Amino acid sequence: MYRLLILCLCCGFLNHASSSPTEDTTPLMYENCDNLQPKDNIKIQKITGEWYVIKVFQHQTDKRLYHGENYEVSTCPTIRITYVRYDSELRLYWEESIGNIEYRFKVNEKSNPGSWMSSGAQNGSLLQLTSYSQFAGTVYVMEAVNDYMVLTFCSPNTQFYSMILARKMVMDTKDLRSITNNITELKLPITQTKRTCRSSSSIMQNSMWLVATFCLSHIYLRAAIF
Repeated sequence: MYRLLILCLCCGFLNHASSSPTEDTTPLMYENCDNLQPKDNIKIQKITGEWYVIKVFQHQTDKRLYHGENYEVSTCPTIRITYVRYDSELRLYWEESIGNIEYRFKVNEKSNPGSWMSSGAQNGSLLQLTSYSQFAGTVYVMEAVNDYMVLTFCSPNTQFYSMILARKMVMDTKDLRSITNNITELKLPITQTKRTCRSSSSIMQNSMWLVATFCLSHIYLRAAIF
């Protein structure tokens, strides 16, 4: 855990990020997140409840950060989704052994249930572990069935990644391969992959999963003036 924490702190999750000009870090057709096509026929009530995070795909194309790496971690994060109908608010609660974090989104259940716009700052104990960079953008439901769901998080020019969620802790390899192929067909580049619930021999065992998932996406993308 400590080895990974040091890596994250060195790679731009601090406020003292590089002030050098940035390269284009997202595919041109998705640089403003406008061309993502979420599912529009989902029922919010059917996707609430508990999910396991099975796999995370990074889509940013900055070659200084991502080189097609495939990581495996032993931890098994869970996500709990709740929906407050009268307030059109969806809450996504991430939890793992070292802490938690809560996201809030505004959802138009009738006209656009597959797009969730972030609402306010995130809260939770994981924010105390490092200089967490708040997610301000939209989550797109790219696929949703009874057993699994694919969410794509997009914040223009800062964060761009997808995650596979499942009702059970493990998924069939064929299903995972099929979902990955679907993501590729959407012309979403896969520049880094993280797989959860793997053996304890993983090089990233007992890691700070949430920090590890997103920390590298902020180096060169945030600037500070000193």
